[in-house]
Amino acid sequence: MQRWLSSFVAVLMLVSAQPVLAAQPEQGVVKDFVNPTPPPCNNPEGIAASPDGLLYASGLSGNVCVYTLSGERVRVMPVGAALLGDLFVAGQGLYVTDFGTGRVLKVDPRSGAVTTLATGFGAPNAITQDHQSTLYVSDSFAGAIYTVSPNGGGKTLWKADPLLLPNGFPPFGANGVAFDRTESFLYVANTSTDRILRIAVNKDGSAGDISVFADGATVHNTSGTARPLDGADGIQFDVRGNLWVCANQANEIQVLSPDAELFASYGHNPGDDPLDFPASPIFHERGLYIANLAFFTPGGGKLSVLGVPTPGAPIGH
Repeated sequence: MQRWLSSFVAVLMLVSAQPVLAAQPEQGVVKDFVNPTPPPCNNPEGIAASPDGLLYASGLSGNVCVYTLSGERVRVMPVGAALLGDLFVAGQGLYVTDFGTGRVLKVDPRSGAVTTLATGFGAPNAITQDHQSTLYVSDSFAGAIYTVSPNGGGKTLWKADPLLLPNGFPPFGANGVAFDRTESFLYVANTSTDRILRIAVNKDGSAGDISVFADGATVHNTSGTARPLDGADGIQFDVRGNLWVCANQANEIQVLSPDAELFASYGHNPGDDPLDFPASPIFHERGLYIANLAFFTPGGGKLSVLGVPTPGAPIGH
């Protein structure tokens, strides 16, 4: 009896010493994560995740609201006027675009201190980073991509092209941005034209030719969605090279293969909680967390989560 009890205690101690993993979201089903996002966290547009499992949601309130993976709000950081894009980089901080003042900002996630890196944008929107730590920011009104140093010093035009200009509704051109695994191309969503574009990256880091990767009007659509790429907004790659797209007018998350086949959509499937103008996605473990801007509902908005089969690709830095 004593030997059995000693073994039982040893096993119990071993199990209790293991880290407790966060519950994983249900695979293939969209669920409300934080609904609603109350003031002062309403109308979230951008979303980012830190390695320790905190989610940062920026919105039209001008605040960045911080949540745990259980949906508990743990902090509110006043940052700017009307915030759109978010990017969290470990060891650097949180980068945020402020549509209201035309700025790109860096926020210290510990102190909440805000540093202005660049000004003079017409509509700074989404933000990503390459392996050299250079930031790439879309300007939705200018139809352009700008680079910004994480140390500040202003913006530099990287690529401007008519394909990046707004030409439809909603009247936002260049929006979501994401590099492929090898950084051979920067992918850019044009919300107004329902397209995903890609810009070749030259060996010296300059911008090369731009082309249409997927057009909602002509895309090979095997997903069953009736509104392919309608309002393409925020984008992120997974580790298999699939591109996950927030289609804000379709109220869906849609997935493009590396060959530009639209093969999956989420948001109108059995068991899905409805999306409300999904604007930005971010992967954390096996969850895709989504900021719902609720553009037509001032004071509204929510965060959603979708369990995914593969994790997200690292954002280069």
